[in-house]
Amino acid sequence: MPLYKGTAEVTGGGLYKGSTEIENGFKNSAFFYENKSTVSWVAPTGQGLTYSVPSPQSQIKDGGIAIDTVTFTITNAAANIQGTVAISGMPPGLTFTQVNSGSGLGNTITITINGLMPEDSYFNILLTISGVTGSTNYNADFLMCGGGGTSIGSGGGGLRTSYGTVSGGGAAAEGALAMVAGEDYIITLNNPVLYQSLTSCRGGGGMSPQCNPIILATSRTGGSTSIIGGIISKTVLGGAPGNMNDPNTFTGNRITANGQPGGCGAGARSYSGNLGYVTAYGGAGTAGQGYGGGQSGPNRTSHGYAGGGGAGSTGGTVSNFQSYDQSGAAGLPLVNNITGSNYSYCSGQGVGQIGAPTNVGAMDNGNYGCANNNSSDPSIATSQNQLPPSQLGVFILRMPTLNFGSITGTLNIDYTKTIIGTDTILKIFGGNPNGNGGVGQSLTYTA
Repeated sequence: MPLYKGTAEVTGGGLYKGSTEIENGFKNSAFFYENKSTVSWVAPTGQGLTYSVPSPQSQIKDGGIAIDTVTFTITNAAANIQGTVAISGMPPGLTFTQVNSGSGLGNTITITINGLMPEDSYFNILLTISGVTGSTNYNADFLMCGGGGTSIGSGGGGLRTSYGTVSGGGAAAEGALAMVAGEDYIITLNNPVLYQSLTSCRGGGGMSPQCNPIILATSRTGGSTSIIGGIISKTVLGGAPGNMNDPNTFTGNRITANGQPGGCGAGARSYSGNLGYVTAYGGAGTAGQGYGGGQSGPNRTSHGYAGGGGAGSTGGTVSNFQSYDQSGAAGLPLVNNITGSNYSYCSGQGVGQIGAPTNVGAMDNGNYGCANNNSSDPSIATSQNQLPPSQLGVFILRMPTLNFGSITGTLNIDYTKTIIGTDTILKIFGGNPNGNGGVGQSLTYTA
């Protein structure tokens, strides 16, 4: 409260009794003159949050000079707090900034106050806080599947889910993901990996110095899919590659080979050109993710092609036959409605396959994680562009809409976000279906 002599203000240091400077003048208990101003604070209030007492709690300075920086913190042990803070009750001349730090429950917002000392004193300042938002921990259902393998008898991608009653390979559905508010979760869909590539001269035949090699067929192991963050670390494997025909005209499809293991295993192949019986065995699926491929044989004077395993059943076995070729049934997909409607994920390759691509050479137009036979007829294959790609995997989260967090760090990946009732469904997909390993495509979800 300034003091005047006539119309001239008596400023700090301007009032004396004799030669002694008067710091403060009182009438009864009320100031009528202050040489120095005082500001003091109590713990702020508002929104049911926890506040520290501003520090330093009090200071005395001449009006109009810079105050000592004052700080206090805002926390909530039961939530991750964010948002843009608003403050009422601040003395004139003072401003604030905020810094949000930490993730998960009990993180901190730090408020820093600076400015010029008021001309008047302010005691026991009670600031009122608003604008803080908070999210709490929550459970999110998930479904994740790896990319499908390629070639004859290839396996579907592995599958894990918490939605419904059954997961891949006949396992019971897993528990939902315990998401920690403010925690970052990195979701990655890896590209397929080249398992085998067969080349020959145009039109088939053996290699020669004059040959201009072309790729007749490739087989790929499907790419894996993962989520990592906090205490959560889950991965599913891609589907097993199948065993292709040999473009060498003297060998052709005279192949006997066991199936490869994978998220879902590949089916076996068997060939006998005489009266001797031949048997080959399907590749194993990964426990809790998918089924194995089928057995081929015993057979004689014939070819056998067993079906690749799917997330919903084992690949079909072919056995006890002679003088005619047999092909096994495709391993079934797992049908799940986490997105709000039934969808078939991760079938194996074989007869009657569900979710297979409909066009040779089409870019990933089959169902997520389904196997794909890309062994084209050597008599018509002229380039790799005629060979269809791996069917990529997918990652799906389903959570209450009020808990939905944020998405950052996308790398060559796509996603959709839809709302069904009170839930939000985040579907993450993408990558290079014709790739050969390399950096996976990733996205960061912050709970």
